[in-house]
Amino acid sequence: MEKVLNLILNKLESLDHKVDSMDKRLDALDQKVSSMDKRLVALDQKVSSMDKRLTADLKRHEDLIQQLIQSVAATNVKMNEMNEKLSAIDAKADQAIEQIADLKESAISRHDLAYYDQKISEHSRQIYKLNNQ
Repeated sequence: MEKVLNLILNKLESLDHKVDSMDKRLDALDQKVSSMDKRLVALDQKVSSMDKRLTADLKRHEDLIQQLIQSVAATNVKMNEMNEKLSAIDAKADQAIEQIADLKESAISRHDLAYYDQKISEHSRQIYKLNNQ
């Protein structure tokens, strides 16, 4: 019986060593899990920080895009106004060209002036001759 008790005692000691070994391994695993948990918390904080920065950047970019859209719209309005003014200027220029052409047609030419000058001189001589006779 003593042998059986010794065997049981040996088995219990062996089991105790195995339990201690498993306990140490579990402690090591617990430390690793705790370390990983801390790292995950740190990563979560970094991701949250990055998310906040990205959200702020997106908001800023949205604001810039809205400003650009408004600027382009204002530029388009100004361009339309300028096109209307340019069309009016073109119409006035065409009208002025037509008026100049009309003036050229109705204006006295150098040839006409020379002819009138010649006729006036002839008439002046004739009047002078008539007065002197």
